[in-house]
Amino acid sequence: MEQLQTQGISLPRLGLGTYRMQGDACRAAVESALALGYRHIDTAEMYGNEEAIGAAIAASKVARKDLHVTTKVWNENLAPDAMRRAFDTSLKKLRLDQIDLYLVHWPAPNMNLPAMFETLMKLKQEGRTRAIGVANFNVALLKSSNASFRFFSSRWPDLNRLRPFK
Repeated sequence: MEQLQTQGISLPRLGLGTYRMQGDACRAAVESALALGYRHIDTAEMYGNEEAIGAAIAASKVARKDLHVTTKVWNENLAPDAMRRAFDTSLKKLRLDQIDLYLVHWPAPNMNLPAMFETLMKLKQEGRTRAIGVANFNVALLKSSNASFRFFSSRWPDLNRLRPFK
């Protein structure tokens, strides 16, 4: 599988998206995907399926070092304390010691970009997540985010996961 290099980590370019998957069906789909060779699982706080994914990961025979898990914080939890609580909840539901990639799922009106990025950077510096980034940010917001982020780091994360639109 082709790998993407970012922030000192390597992640599979192809992953299993789990949006709208729930409960036992989600667990079965993730177990099947892992058995078929998928090594990147993408979920999010707002999908409501992190527990099922955690159960599937725990039941699999895939070594943790060979698995990449991405999850995302919902835009109502972008304040520092709320983001940390959401992160801890995701970690517990996924039954992991570390998230591989933690993304801001969607921008929020009136979000405090410097505080948001400071929290993301601290989570990474603490070793709780291996990489950070944003999803669904438009170009103007990425430029604004880049200016905010540079306050904390000389290099902006190269990740802006975009949802395909029909």
